[in-house]
Amino acid sequence: MKKGTFIILALVLVVLLGLYIRAGMKQKQPEPEQTSGPPTPHETTGTYSDCLNCHGSIIPSHDERFGAGNYDNCLSCHQPTQ
Repeated sequence: MKKGTFIILALVLVVLLGLYIRAGMKQKQPEPEQTSGPPTPHETTGTYSDCLNCHGSIIPSHDERFGAGNYDNCLSCHQPTQ
């Protein structure tokens, strides 16, 4: 095989490989499945009036950041939807 033919064939293969990889990267990523519960953000009345029922996992981080027990008035920092 001639040197020029080999170079052209190698370039074509590299381009095809690049297009194949790029096509795989452009595929739409699956959207995360919707979990049960209210939409985000959500209202803060009725069923959703006690924030810690659903968001109880914030206690350790809020204790560390704001001091122990300073998470009983969530709406002072987190604004509800209207």
